[in-house]
Amino acid sequence: MKQLFFSLVALMCATMSYAQSSLIATLSHDGEISTFYGNSALREAHAAAQHGDIITLSSGSFTSVDITKAITLRGAGMQVDTIAKTNPTIITGNFNINIPDSVKQRLTVEGLYFNNNITVYSLNNASFLKDRIVKISILNSNFNSKWNNVTFIHCKISTFSNGYANSSTVTNSASFINCYIANGAYEDNYIGNSEFTNCFVRFADATLILKSTFNNCIMYCVSTFDTNSDRTLNSDCAANYCLFKDIKGKNMLFNNIPNNSSNSYLSTDLNTLFKTYTGNYTDEETFELTDEAKAKYLGSDGTEVGIHGGSLPFDPTPTNPQITKCNVASKSTADGKLSVDIEVSAAE
Repeated sequence: MKQLFFSLVALMCATMSYAQSSLIATLSHDGEISTFYGNSALREAHAAAQHGDIITLSSGSFTSVDITKAITLRGAGMQVDTIAKTNPTIITGNFNINIPDSVKQRLTVEGLYFNNNITVYSLNNASFLKDRIVKISILNSNFNSKWNNVTFIHCKISTFSNGYANSSTVTNSASFINCYIANGAYEDNYIGNSEFTNCFVRFADATLILKSTFNNCIMYCVSTFDTNSDRTLNSDCAANYCLFKDIKGKNMLFNNIPNNSSNSYLSTDLNTLFKTYTGNYTDEETFELTDEAKAKYLGSDGTEVGIHGGSLPFDPTPTNPQITKCNVASKSTADGKLSVDIEVSAAE
């Protein structure tokens, strides 16, 4: 039994080492594990999966697949972790998500870097955790695309919209917790029925934001037009304990909702707000407030506004355990003991 245990430990460590240079996807179904290799491993695992199964990906770059099953999809992380010494799991290529309303299981996606567009046709009760997303949006509303109760936690999103042009009302609902959205409400892409908590949200046209609530957020309007209408949130929105900035200095964001925004703050210079700020919204941008700003701009719970405040401060480390160190002695001691040194990291 001891020899079997040691062999399993050695195999686990060898697999971890092998995964650094090879692409591996494992599929867990009813206690059975299947393994797939190479760039197409995700596609093969998804084809074999059923609703409720778990697919785990190693670091590396995998070819995307249209997600039509309510699975749990896990990666090694959305960015290089110099402390844990892990590399990201990257999904390349555009893909669609289309899971019928009748499916009872929940789609959960964690620890992945999506470097192309995600288009949602149908999605309910899903979670994205600690993911880097270039663009996620629904298909044009004329095709009756929809999503409801979709939650994003600790995600970095370049472009987001859940409604399109001519959408006077947007019924698709989403919530964002300690996320940053670099481009929201852009070019007739609407945001509606969404709740943002401790987020950094950058947008061009405030009139494209409908029936949404912002709590303890940092909001940045970057419209370059001289008119004021696109700088004012609709009266069906709410904002509480938010810090906001207008690139043109109009400072009219909350004019239609004064009763909800009297406890919010005005910032005059983002360069002095953050410890490091380039304005390029790259993967390296951290949006960490200066010590002075942390003490000055507080949310409703008394912690700093933005992605590093609240009860869930931003942390890119996946919650599923990652083996970051595994050393097995080459031989056992005289009394039959084998030295094994394993380190596992995971966010709380």
